[in-house]
Amino acid sequence: MADAGVVFVNYNYRASSLGWLAHPQLSEEFYVATGSNSSGNWAMLDQFAALKWIHENIAAFGGDPDHITVMGQSAGSAASQHILNSNLTKGLFVGAIVQSGVRDPHDPLCSSLAENYITLDTALENGIQFFASNNVTTLEEMRALPLADLTAASGPNRLAADVPVMTGNTKDESGATYGLNISLATYISDLNTTYGAEWAPKFLAEYPANDSTTASAAYNAQWTDRSKIGTWTWSGLWATAKTSPVYNYYWDHAPPGQTQGAYHESEINYVMNNLYDTDLPWTAEDYAIAKKMVTYWVNFIKTGNPNGNNLTQWNPVVNSSAVVQRVGDGWGALPIASTKAQIQVVKDWFATLTAY
Repeated sequence: MADAGVVFVNYNYRASSLGWLAHPQLSEEFYVATGSNSSGNWAMLDQFAALKWIHENIAAFGGDPDHITVMGQSAGSAASQHILNSNLTKGLFVGAIVQSGVRDPHDPLCSSLAENYITLDTALENGIQFFASNNVTTLEEMRALPLADLTAASGPNRLAADVPVMTGNTKDESGATYGLNISLATYISDLNTTYGAEWAPKFLAEYPANDSTTASAAYNAQWTDRSKIGTWTWSGLWATAKTSPVYNYYWDHAPPGQTQGAYHESEINYVMNNLYDTDLPWTAEDYAIAKKMVTYWVNFIKTGNPNGNNLTQWNPVVNSSAVVQRVGDGWGALPIASTKAQIQVVKDWFATLTAY
């Protein structure tokens, strides 16, 4: 990617208790230093500080401080989302790439992620228990603990930035399984478990099957459609609330030499255009795909728009057009599901669920 005319910066941040420990004494100390009475988000503050440092210093490395794009995948996409959400980073960047990714807040996949977030009150109580479990009562005693003790003992609005966003998913993540072979009975049982007595028949009507082959295909289809629809719905909400565009992608190319298909994070080597630095049996097709992928991403980083350089047109999300940009084994607009009825049943089901 750095060969394509961008200055690429990576950074580290504190993790475990060093990144997330909250405690009343830390809150008091932080208030004296900053005027904020919060604690526990040190890992995010590290990333905010890194972004601020880049903004202040990137010119010395040939970069443009007024044209910074943040990018992350999986946990990194969550970090990018927090950067989007925070007024502490407003004005420090002009775009965001959120890979695997974002979802409709009603999507049940959000619930497992939401469970990893806790309230400040809970975090403070956990911090008090953390001190007690380590037999310390003051910040000085806690900071004198060996690093291994600190890391071993830890546990787990309004969007501020109106900037262009690129986000998407891969084909064989979020429940879909490459090379799946299940029976019709297993498929129907899974629908009942996932959707319950009221909704399972509705999903079976839109994702029908009559044997093992069609059951396997239908199982994967409803999972990948939920993924595409959830991301597209979130993007529509963003596009409605903001003036900047959102670009959705759907990655469906399986890297060679493995049996997991287009798995979670499988697009990264192509986006970074660093196939040469790995040991998979890449083909000429893989290098051609990587050239297109890095060009889309670099175009977005430079301009907030992935288009240009004679690439297949990639339109931003609009609520009236239920399509996503296919990248990988094909290029161009792809419906987020095979039928309008499939889109509707997923959206209707989402609407019955708790938003996270």
